[in-house]
Amino acid sequence: MVKLLSNPNDRPWAIARLLPNARTIIVARFRNRQDAHDHKRLLHRFIPNAQFEIIFDLPNDKEEEHQTQVLS
Repeated sequence: MVKLLSNPNDRPWAIARLLPNARTIIVARFRNRQDAHDHKRLLHRFIPNAQFEIIFDLPNDKEEEHQTQVLS
Protein backbone atom coordinates (compact mmCIF):
# COMPACT_ATOMS: atom_id res chain seq x y z
CA MET A 1 0.00 0.00 0.00
CA VAL A 2 1.29 3.47 -0.92
CA LYS A 3 0.36 6.56 1.08
CA LEU A 4 0.81 10.03 -0.37
CA LEU A 5 1.06 11.71 3.01
CA SER A 6 2.30 10.42 6.33
CA ASN A 7 -0.57 12.24 8.05
CA PRO A 8 -2.70 14.66 6.01
CA ASN A 9 -3.61 16.59 9.15
CA ASP A 10 0.06 17.61 9.38
CA ARG A 11 -0.31 19.44 6.07
CA PRO A 12 -3.26 21.80 6.41
CA TRP A 13 -2.20 24.31 3.74
CA ALA A 14 -3.30 23.32 0.26
CA ILE A 15 -3.24 24.66 -3.27
CA ALA A 16 -6.57 24.34 -5.01
CA ARG A 17 -6.99 24.69 -8.76
CA LEU A 18 -10.17 26.56 -9.62
CA LEU A 19 -12.17 24.92 -12.40
CA PRO A 20 -15.36 25.89 -14.25
CA ASN A 21 -18.76 25.35 -12.60
CA ALA A 22 -17.38 26.20 -9.13
CA ARG A 23 -15.31 23.01 -8.93
CA THR A 24 -11.88 22.73 -7.32
CA ILE A 25 -9.10 20.18 -7.23
CA ILE A 26 -6.50 20.00 -4.48
CA VAL A 27 -3.16 20.02 -6.29
CA ALA A 28 -0.78 19.74 -3.32
CA ARG A 29 -0.60 20.00 0.47
CA PHE A 30 2.03 21.70 2.62
CA ARG A 31 3.01 22.08 6.26
CA ASN A 32 3.30 25.85 6.11
CA ARG A 33 1.84 28.68 4.09
CA GLN A 34 5.17 29.91 2.74
CA ASP A 35 5.89 26.56 1.07
CA ALA A 36 2.42 26.62 -0.48
CA HIS A 37 2.97 30.18 -1.72
CA ASP A 38 6.34 29.25 -3.29
CA HIS A 39 4.82 26.24 -5.05
CA LYS A 40 1.91 28.35 -6.30
CA ARG A 41 4.38 30.77 -7.92
CA LEU A 42 6.06 27.81 -9.64
CA LEU A 43 2.72 26.52 -10.91
CA HIS A 44 1.91 29.95 -12.38
CA ARG A 45 5.20 29.89 -14.30
CA PHE A 46 4.36 26.55 -15.94
CA ILE A 47 0.57 26.90 -16.21
CA PRO A 48 -0.03 30.66 -16.59
CA ASN A 49 -3.69 30.41 -17.65
CA ALA A 50 -4.81 28.33 -14.66
CA GLN A 51 -6.19 29.83 -11.46
CA PHE A 52 -4.84 28.61 -8.13
CA GLU A 53 -5.70 29.56 -4.56
CA ILE A 54 -3.99 28.78 -1.28
CA ILE A 55 -6.44 27.48 1.30
CA PHE A 56 -6.34 26.18 4.86
CA ASP A 57 -8.00 22.79 4.57
CA LEU A 58 -7.93 19.98 7.12
CA PRO A 59 -8.88 16.80 5.22
CA ASN A 60 -11.53 14.57 6.71
CA ASP A 61 -10.96 10.88 7.42
CA LYS A 62 -13.19 9.68 4.56
CA GLU A 63 -11.10 11.59 2.03
CA GLU A 64 -7.91 10.02 3.39
CA GLU A 65 -9.44 6.52 3.25
CA HIS A 66 -10.52 7.06 -0.36
CA GLN A 67 -7.00 8.15 -1.41
CA THR A 68 -5.49 5.13 0.32
CA GLN A 69 -7.94 2.73 -1.35
CA VAL A 70 -7.30 4.19 -4.80
CA LEU A 71 -3.54 3.80 -4.45
CA SER A 72 -3.51 0.27 -3.06
